Amino acid sequence: MGRMTFWFEYASTYTWLTVARLPALAQARGVQVDWRPFLLAPIFKHQGMAQGPFLGHPPKLKYMWRDLERRAAVHGIAYRKPSVYPPNTLLTARVGTLASVQGWCEAFTRESFRLHWTEDVCIGTDDNLKRAIAAAGRDPEEVFAAAQSDATKQLLRSVTDAAEALGVFGSPSFTVGDELFWGDDRLEDALAFATGAHPGAPAASPPVAAARAAG
Repeated sequence: MGRMTFWFEYASTYTWLTVARLPALAQARGVQVDWRPFLLAPIFKHQGMAQGPFLGHPPKLKYMWRDLERRAAVHGIAYRKPSVYPPNTLLTARVGTLASVQGWCEAFTRESFRLHWTEDVCIGTDDNLKRAIAAAGRDPEEVFAAAQSDATKQLLRSVTDAAEALGVFGSPSFTVGDELFWGDDRLEDALAFATGAHPGAPAASPPVAAARAAG
């Protein structure tokens, strides 16, 4: 079974496309995915960017919204333009970080994004957080307390540093070992690389190749 890390920022727009598509695609290809939330703001700051790639650039922002709509239609993904952009996702990222340690990050993240992108229940709001936490089978009040702990805050900072060290500069991103893929349009490439099926992936060693042929 292949393995891949999915690095994502909850405020990222294109990440909705990946969150909606990844579970089924990974299962079909037999790839185990580690869901890893991080914060883009510190990385942007280190790159000398005052804000994200779309704010302050009206033509690019307009294009992004239309592009999302088109790509969602192509992939059959439910899409409703959210009324708030960008959302305040710091607490959501802390909850997601806690969830990644405890094993329920995927369930929480999928519901948080779904609420934001199909029902306009904004990511970062109490309503979104409580409903997404409950959908993952956890108690919201207990989760809020743990997510606001110094340990969780430090862990999120450490994960963000780890993402930056790997060269991650945007969301969604995927790593297979040291190999980095960026953007929802590279999701299939990343999954193929994780299974060794991508033309650019290292060739399997003879014993592995023989085992695959025998299987």
